[in-house]
Amino acid sequence: MSRSEVATRTFQVRDGETRRFDCTDGDTLLRAALRAGVPATYECNSGGCGSCKFTLSDGEVRQVQESPAGLTERDRRKGRLLACQSVPTSDCTVSLLVDPVDSGLPAPVRRRAEIVDARMLTHDLRELTISIGVDATFLPGQFAMLRRPDGEERAYSMSNLPGEGVWQIQIKRVPGGAESGAFVDDLGVGDRIEVDGPYGHAHFRPTGRDVVCIAGGSGLAPMVSVARGLAASDGAAERRLHFFYGGRAARDLCAGEFVAELAGELAEVTLVDVISDEVPPDWAGARGFVHEAVATAGLSDLADRDIYVAGPPPMTDAVVRLLVRELQVPVGQIHYDRFF
Repeated sequence: MSRSEVATRTFQVRDGETRRFDCTDGDTLLRAALRAGVPATYECNSGGCGSCKFTLSDGEVRQVQESPAGLTERDRRKGRLLACQSVPTSDCTVSLLVDPVDSGLPAPVRRRAEIVDARMLTHDLRELTISIGVDATFLPGQFAMLRRPDGEERAYSMSNLPGEGVWQIQIKRVPGGAESGAFVDDLGVGDRIEVDGPYGHAHFRPTGRDVVCIAGGSGLAPMVSVARGLAASDGAAERRLHFFYGGRAARDLCAGEFVAELAGELAEVTLVDVISDEVPPDWAGARGFVHEAVATAGLSDLADRDIYVAGPPPMTDAVVRLLVRELQVPVGQIHYDRFF
């Protein structure tokens, strides 16, 4: 049997009706479903959030991670698996959860791409510009999976707008994070890398409402893309943007460069930089965690705005709890993808 025959499989997905789709080249069940236009539920695409749980009725799958954080002991006892961590090794029958609301999103494509520009935004945040080509379709706020030559993958969001032929991503060095260190230190202009995307549900939605973007760390990239999407949308001159960005120290803050470019496109642009730890003596801005800055910003109309959130899971969870429980923002107006 040839390699292509080994890699090519056909699987049946049940979501009230019978669907069949092919899974090739060692794809996970989740990615194969999304490539085929099946709107399977998911968030992180890397085993951490647990959103893509499914049951396997027939067939066999290989696990990318033996014990992904997104599966509880109860899940394991009940035989649940994660679609983002399951690579079929035979024809399979599965039951996937699907989200019809997000049907019609751009299907992810795996491709080799070239880095055409690289620059440091801060001491530990680097921006790479990757030439994708004419099929560089995504929605503002979506992300892609980048694969290193050794096979390790990590999710990074695009910061630019679609239709430019390139994807710009921001990579933050994480202490102890092997993947981020390699991406920051090793990749440069002219290098080629495997890119798989777009993915993600927290994309910009042109509802006509004002927008609040709340970001921390490398969560800056998708929020910049969302803000740019707002500025490029119909009626942008009547829209207001409130942009919160949190960092540990002043040297972590770089949102101003991106937010300033939108001032002439929107009715009002407000940037709130927040420092949590190493606060300079002369710092006149917000202090503490970014969700605390949101709580004390005096935005009385939050429930009438669309709110986008991106950052480390603890930050995202704290912001969402604040918005839903204390500030009574409708859940349908809060958009975020959790990354682990």
